[in-house]
Amino acid sequence: MKLDPKVTEKYPGFIAGYVTASGVTVEPTVEGLVERKRQVLSDIKARLGAVDLGELPEVKCYRDFFRAMGADPSSHRPAPEYLVKRALDDRFPSINNVVDSCLLATVEHWVSAGVYDLEKVKGELRTTLASDTAPFELIDGRKLGPKPGEVILRDDQRVLSAYTLGDAKATMVTYKTSRIIIVVWNAPGISRERVEAAVNSLAVYARRYCGGHVEKAEVL
Repeated sequence: MKLDPKVTEKYPGFIAGYVTASGVTVEPTVEGLVERKRQVLSDIKARLGAVDLGELPEVKCYRDFFRAMGADPSSHRPAPEYLVKRALDDRFPSINNVVDSCLLATVEHWVSAGVYDLEKVKGELRTTLASDTAPFELIDGRKLGPKPGEVILRDDQRVLSAYTLGDAKATMVTYKTSRIIIVVWNAPGISRERVEAAVNSLAVYARRYCGGHVEKAEVL
């Protein structure tokens, strides 16, 4: 994956990373991951259960970044804030071992992590800025378009994710998926060390809980 220099020119402090893995097995659940999730979510509840999330520096970073891209963070919460809130409410999502690994890294390290089926990617994958605001189909079936200047993930043919909207259905992970790329984004103000820690965690999770062979893990 490439990071377009235009992104960091427009949004200083933005960082991207990724993990690619082959030989992945997608399963509804994996016992080791279930236990790891219990540990992480228990720690979140202990640390943040009595805290006003809106006052956390990390939450402010994401809300400010949404506003910088023209989105209202009160109508559509940034993923890390949304998932931490779900954890505190005992409603943390459970989808499959691959997606759940990404969700877990998101709340562990305050990053945004999305996973894509590499076999469905057409050409070069890059994090760039939206110039075309044409709608694309999200995983939930909605068709929405990114705002001009929004951070997006795209290949040579189409948009695969928009920062404030989410991921495209076209490259979503299914039970037939065997090769994946996990893309990690921060919000300016979330440190490079956290992005590096997230990439390292996801490389471990891809091996340990998804049976994958990690081909590359990099922070750009």
